[in-house]
Amino acid sequence: MPNPDDSAGHSSGESEHPFLTAKGLRLQRLGRGGDDFGVPMSMPVYPVESGAYPSAIDPFDFAADKDKTIHNVRPSAAFPNIESLAQSPLTPYFQTRQVARPQANQLRAIGKLFIQISGDTRLPLASGSAWITGPSTIATAAHNLYDSTTRTWSRALEFHPGYDYYAADERPKCRVTGGYIPRDYLTNPATNLDIAICYVDRNIGDVIGTQIRTQVINEADFFDRNRVAIVGYPAGSGFDFGKQLWQSEGEYLFGQSNGPDGDFAPVMATNFGGGASGCPWLVEDKTAGPGKYVAIGVTSGHAKLRYGRGELNLNSLVSPYFGPRMFDALDGDQVFHEFDAG
Repeated sequence: MPNPDDSAGHSSGESEHPFLTAKGLRLQRLGRGGDDFGVPMSMPVYPVESGAYPSAIDPFDFAADKDKTIHNVRPSAAFPNIESLAQSPLTPYFQTRQVARPQANQLRAIGKLFIQISGDTRLPLASGSAWITGPSTIATAAHNLYDSTTRTWSRALEFHPGYDYYAADERPKCRVTGGYIPRDYLTNPATNLDIAICYVDRNIGDVIGTQIRTQVINEADFFDRNRVAIVGYPAGSGFDFGKQLWQSEGEYLFGQSNGPDGDFAPVMATNFGGGASGCPWLVEDKTAGPGKYVAIGVTSGHAKLRYGRGELNLNSLVSPYFGPRMFDALDGDQVFHEFDAG
């Protein structure tokens, strides 16, 4: 995706990797974020029948046999030998920069999501990302609404489109009144179900004056052929803790499926982490002309090749595959939840 503003600000250097601290790795294995302000970059968690959860889980242990064979992965055109990624997992196949003036273009539809997870209002808020999809609707990741580890819903969510901590003027915001996610996500929180549509308490799309629509993908080689930008509010120290909007463009690494019959969720190279959960993956809207974008993905979590114990994350994120099956699951068999908007 072309840079919407050639005067984009700071760049994130290839040496920065704020997500692999000892604390971050420990918390990630427990299904939590790497800092007090970041929403967990959730990995799919599969509940056992008794309803009990282990203290630490590697949800994709089935992804590799004891001989370390990689299963349910489709290599990209750029990386036909995916073993090369495992040999150098921290190689930065991406370019990341701060978006200088999002208020001047369609990217102002993307915002920061403040999330009250606990009933104790004295505890710090978590954060994620979301974007405006209609006059009074926003899209984000399902795990920003529902924690599959504790089986609890978030208490309240507030959305700030075009959020900029350093801005002198006060900008519009709204509260989430309700949202729906695929019903199967409650019991099988797989990447390809990690999508949510939320209603808000004002016509925020009309107030902002723009929105970003979603687009259904039908081509198996879509990510090999299109340049994708991930745009959101990563909350790591290398991103000033999510105070402004960032954009990352990287290589398409591979597709990842939960089983032999599942869609291949795209994995893109980036150094985004906690706080970017729920941010859109964008491509140019060829029907609307230059400078207009559509969402073809949403940040779900970090990615690995085998999900074996002790395996490092790749410098990457994974999104649900925005194919007909995902939208059918979201539209045809959904669960709705109301949130505190007081």
